Order: sequence, then structure tokens, then C-alpha cells
Amino acid sequence: MRKKHQIKYLPNKDILLLIREQIAAGRSMRLQVRGNSMSPLLLDLHDTVLLHPVDPAKIKMGDVILYLWKDGFLMHRVVGIKESPDGIPECFICRGDALQNSENVPIEDVIALAELPDHSFLTLLVRRVW
Repeated sequence: MRKKHQIKYLPNKDILLLIREQIAAGRSMRLQVRGNSMSPLLLDLHDTVLLHPVDPAKIKMGDVILYLWKDGFLMHRVVGIKESPDGIPECFICRGDALQNSENVPIEDVIALAELPDHSFLTLLVRRVW
């Protein structure tokens, strides 16, 4: 008899350590979304993203990144980039799609680039109404 897959939830600090180790080793990893700050694109416990190592200098407007925030991490969209006079990114301005407040994220706090699931227009419309 086969066992069903059991999902085990870890505290954010443990997940963050695991993610940082894997990304630093050059590996990508999957992460189930928690929270609805990126709704309707990403929904709590419904969607999974693939996290990839990234050179922060290659991050562009519209990318979704995972970054350190306070005692944990957030995954929000880059809505602005502050650059040094020589054009090197110093800070990213990030915001969840469903939020109005943004965060200033120093370049050294970027952990990974998120690859988002593909959703049809109809799926996003249904999610928005739901």
C-alpha cells in the first residue's frame, strides 16, 4: 500500500535557511505560496513557484523576486529600481500585486528570482472575482 504525500510546514526561518543554501549552491527549488499579497496571480496554498539563482544586476522591472524582509522573507514584484550614478542597481522597490505599500529592498537582500505559473486570462478573472 502506497503512502499519500504528506505536506510538512516549516517555520519561515527554517525554510529561509534551506532556500538560501540551495540557491547559493546554484540549484533551483519549488516553493508553495503562502499569503495573498500577489493575488490573483498567486494564491495562498494553491500555487507553487520555481525559485532560481539570479544575478541582481540582471533583475528588471516586472520580475518577481524573493528577498529578506525583517525576520523572514517576501516574494513581490519589482516596481522600481534605484541605481547608482554609474547605472548599477543598489535597491529594488517591490510591492505585492494586491498591495498599495512598497518595500525598499537592498540588492544584498535579494535571494532568488521567481518563475511564476502560467495562468490564462480566464483563470485570473475567475480568481479576481472569487
